[in-house]
Parts: sequence; C-alpha cells; structure tokens
Amino acid sequence: MSVHYTEDFKKEVVKAYMAGDKSIPQIAVEFNVAKSSVSKWVNEYKEECLYTTSTTAESNEAKEIRRLNQLLNEKDKEIAFLKKRRHSSRRKSISGISIHR
Repeated sequence: MSVHYTEDFKKEVVKAYMAGDKSIPQIAVEFNVAKSSVSKWVNEYKEECLYTTSTTAESNEAKEIRRLNQLLNEKDKEIAFLKKRRHSSRRKSISGISIHR
C-alpha cells in the first residue's frame, strides 16, 4: 500500500532534518516514514526550505500529521510488545518440556 504525503508535510520533514540536530534515520522514525523518503525529500526541497519559514495553517497541518504519526508509532510498539508477552505467557515449561495451551 502506497502512502501519499502532502507537500507541506514533506517540507516539514526536510526542515526538521535541516535543523541539524538529527540524522535521516532519526527523522524517519520521528515522522514514521521511510529513510529513503526522507533522503529523497531532502534532495528535492532542501533549497526551497532554506528560504521559507512560513507558519501557515498548512504548516500546522504538517505538525499535526507529525504528532499523529508519532502516536501511531508508539501504539505500534505497544501492540508488538503485548503480542510478544501474550505469546510467551501461553507456554509453560515442566522440567524442560514445553507445553502449549
């Protein structure tokens, strides 16, 4: 399934990278996007983002998408943890023999 991001969201990602305190992999995790997408967007919008510092409603939309992506990423981690925990609690071991319920 292909996800399409708005141009404003892409620029917000590029601006976050250009702030200079995070690497591309860190930005990718923060925004819940692929590293290759971040690299592509940086190459595409780098020059434009150097000269624009708008705080429009669209920029606010990009911030909201970022916040929601971070929340989604946290929930995905919680689900993965709970699945592992549920799976491991199903097995009981008696003197080295595993019993599955």
